[in-house]
Amino acid sequence: MSKSGSSSGNISQGSSGIGVPIHSPPHIPRNRFQKSGNQAVYELKETKDSVIYRVDLPGCPASDLVYWIDGNNIHFFADEPAMSEYDHDGRKYGGTMVFNPVAYNVSEAKAKLSDGVLWITVPKVPGVNIKLTVIEKMLNCRITRDDVVG
Repeated sequence: MSKSGSSSGNISQGSSGIGVPIHSPPHIPRNRFQKSGNQAVYELKETKDSVIYRVDLPGCPASDLVYWIDGNNIHFFADEPAMSEYDHDGRKYGGTMVFNPVAYNVSEAKAKLSDGVLWITVPKVPGVNIKLTVIEKMLNCRITRDDVVG
């Protein structure tokens, strides 16, 4: 319950007593410095014509984004710059998204990194009505920046 006396059906009280969104993945801790918005490090929204992914890549400049499409897969990488004055090596981000080729035109996907947020838009195949499902699995597969064909 908030200090104003109202409560929201979308918030649960964690062990720290801090409100945590119910749909927040359990393995991702809440960012105590974020004051509003979705707490997950990524989210997706489905529109009539496309699916849009939003992935947090804090500190990464747009000029550092590398992404490519390989069949039904979209791979992306970006690095936060090192800051020697703070003894900070910089974080490195990367991932792969796999799409159903029957429902999505993966070859027409676009990615844009703006203000530390990666936006990936994948158009839908017109006339195909397949419900979007997200299956998150950790695979022991090593795709690195060296795999990028330049």
